[in-house]
Amino acid sequence: MTFRYICSLAIAGLLATSLPAYGEEISINYKYQGDTGVSLASMIGGPLSVAEFSDGRSVTDKHSIEHNDNASISLPDRAPAALVKDTFYQALQSSDANLADDSALQLRGNLLEMQIADNGDGLEVLIRCELSLNNQGRNAWQSVVFSRTQTDSKDINEALSKGLDRLVSELFMDDYFLMELGIF
Repeated sequence: MTFRYICSLAIAGLLATSLPAYGEEISINYKYQGDTGVSLASMIGGPLSVAEFSDGRSVTDKHSIEHNDNASISLPDRAPAALVKDTFYQALQSSDANLADDSALQLRGNLLEMQIADNGDGLEVLIRCELSLNNQGRNAWQSVVFSRTQTDSKDINEALSKGLDRLVSELFMDDYFLMELGIF
């Protein structure tokens, strides 16, 4: 090999490692701005509180999101489980739910999966979360909500926002959840 060829490979390697990579920390600017299509103003048994969400994923860094290239995306501002909890809190708030910091009626969650994958031109986001509605210590409702979305861009904020919006839609389409809140 020539000296010039070896230098070219070394420079290309340095450039590749200096470009933004998925292992870097990113800030997510997500705020729920959708419409759940449901008014929880007449909810029975409230107020409702959203308890801390646990993280049941098998990852060593609870601030990371898995990526399909065996790297991860790190969220330094808040862990993905906290992001999902905040998403549900904001969605309940936008639906006029009577919310409190601590009450007998609690929504609890366990983040089971959060992944981002390149799908050619864009990104695919997969989120699975186990939710339960506890009423005075009794498990009134439990389900796993699932979100899989795709974007046409490589913008991670856009992809995660779309995935979180879909996760909220899945919860508010669950008739049993709404029945336990006395909506039907």
